[in-house]
Amino acid sequence: MGKELKLNDIGVVIPVREGSSRIKNKVLLPFGTDETLLEWKINQLKQVISSHQIIVSTDSQKLIDIAKNNNVKYSVREKYLCEDHKASFNEVICGVVKSVEYPIIAWVTVVVPLMRPKEYLNAFKKYLEIVNDKNSTYDSLASFNLLKEYLWGENQPINYRADKHHTVSQDLPNIYRITNGLYMYDKKSILKKEYFLGHNPYKFLVDKVSGVDIDEIEDYNMALSLYSYYLENI
Repeated sequence: MGKELKLNDIGVVIPVREGSSRIKNKVLLPFGTDETLLEWKINQLKQVISSHQIIVSTDSQKLIDIAKNNNVKYSVREKYLCEDHKASFNEVICGVVKSVEYPIIAWVTVVVPLMRPKEYLNAFKKYLEIVNDKNSTYDSLASFNLLKEYLWGENQPINYRADKHHTVSQDLPNIYRITNGLYMYDKKSILKKEYFLGHNPYKFLVDKVSGVDIDEIEDYNMALSLYSYYLENI
């Protein structure tokens, strides 16, 4: 950290595969105007960063063709790294990142479709200004939601007392949820630690809508329902 870096030092990786354990061909689900989730994410990113810095990582020819048709780069990933639960997640991360020729990696998922282009740009700038500062205590960055909610573990509350000393929501302790929309870390550290976050990531806060993560079909339907809200607040 500390070396002066610019936006063109960031490689934005979009890891995708055709298979999905919960929703069939999830990355090809329609979203936006006659687009798939993958095309939607590519077009969001192209609004804030050069297309040659966007790399689709996949083993699928169909997804490679989408990358080509949208004038972004692609990286052919080993099939082993794209099959359900065969490779460990750290193997997948290193397999995706090793061929990316940029010092800073931005790992972006297509399953968080409502994170706005301006939020990506602001996050990229925060990384360069804050995380990359030579005196920074942060080593990486991720997108988070701030939760002020009443949370329970299996048998008891996690962040408040469920008795006469009940805490009002505004006074609950800060708990953060990673949205899965964006992770940023330098390539050298990713390959060394075999993970895309360090021990002290900068918490880049986004709103609840920007944090919708499509895991189940109801999440997808929720994202579709929020599409008009997204357009009004882009």
